[in-house]
Formats: sequence, structure tokens, C-alpha cells
Amino acid sequence: MKKFYACVIGVVLMALALSGGAAVSAADGGTTVAAGADSDSDLGDAPALPVAPPSEIEIAAIPNQEFAQLVGPVLDSLPNEYAFFYFDGEHKPVIGFVEKAVPAVMKAVTATGQEARIIEDAGFTYAEYAAAAEKVVADLHAAWPQDVPFPIIGERPDLGVGVIGAIRVTPDADANAAWSIRESTRLIQEADASSPFSIQIDDERVFGEGHTASYRWPIP
Repeated sequence: MKKFYACVIGVVLMALALSGGAAVSAADGGTTVAAGADSDSDLGDAPALPVAPPSEIEIAAIPNQEFAQLVGPVLDSLPNEYAFFYFDGEHKPVIGFVEKAVPAVMKAVTATGQEARIIEDAGFTYAEYAAAAEKVVADLHAAWPQDVPFPIIGERPDLGVGVIGAIRVTPDADANAAWSIRESTRLIQEADASSPFSIQIDDERVFGEGHTASYRWPIP
């Protein structure tokens, strides 16, 4: 669970970093220092560097980060009660429980002042979910052909409860790209995930080698 919670925070922080969120807002009375610079050095008459206002991505990520910081530790303390936790396409939190919603978690959610979608009776813990995804990766790796890029695989509760998602990867500008995608699709569809888990290909995303997925896997 702690691994997943760290990844949830990581998604938010990555969005901030990619959009320049490392800068400190002047409104907060902060200052910026270049990486590796000596904070005690004399800058002389050099003009102060401008601080960019927060971007829309940064602003949108703040509620997610705050929610994860408040609710994540409570989920950490309940590894046998919790199945998954992610933010949907509209940046709304979604929490899945093994059985019924736990009052301590609901209290933490209420304290955030945000609404969350609650899914009960998932029938598995997050540890079991992650282990199932890791087994799928290991099984596919064992028989995967060297000339086909390996897919991005991990828990994808946004695709469905218990879904292990796969994003296919294809070489850029490769004459065999279409064949590579077909072969990757076939191999993924032949893979097995024990119930209550299932494997699903994310048809909305196909990445060329070296591209960064937008979903964290524990992600992407």
C-alpha cells in the first residue's frame, strides 16, 4: 500500500515538475535558487529572476495532492480493508474497499472537504491486486519475443474493478509497427489473470519507444 500511495503522490508531483511547479510563488514569500548554486554567494546587482504564476496543471493538481496526503496514511493503516485508490479523468478521487467502506477512511475523506467515489465489495486487497499484475508481467516476460516492444502493464482500476491494464508500445517510424502492435495484442490477449482479476488493453493509448505514459503505474 505504501508503494501505491507514494506513486499517487508521485503523479501529482510529476505533473507539477513537468509544468514548472518547482518554482516558489512570490506570493508565498519564497525565493528561488538555481540548482547547485551557493545560497551564501554575493549576487551583486543582478536583477531578481521572475517567478512564473502557477499553471492550470499545477492548480488542478493541488486538491489531488492534498487529498492523497490526508487520506493516504489512513489507507496505509488498513491494508486488509482497501483495494485501490486513484483519481479519475476529471481528477476526482476513487477509493475501492475489499468489502464495506471503513468509517475511519470515510471520516478522513469528509475532512478533506472533497467528494470521492466509493466502491465496495471489490473482493481483493491492493497487495493481492499488485501481486496479480506482477505475475502477469513475469509470465509475459518469460515468453515475449525480442523483436516486439514489451507493453506497459499495471493495475488499472480506472478501466474496471480488478483490471490489469496494458499499454502497447511500438517503435517509432518502423515499417513493422503494425505487425508489432498485432503481435503484442495477441500475446496480451492470450495472457491469463486469475479471478477476480482480468487483463484489458488500453485502446486509447499506444506509445512509441521512449515515450512517457501519462498514467502512473504504479502505475500512470
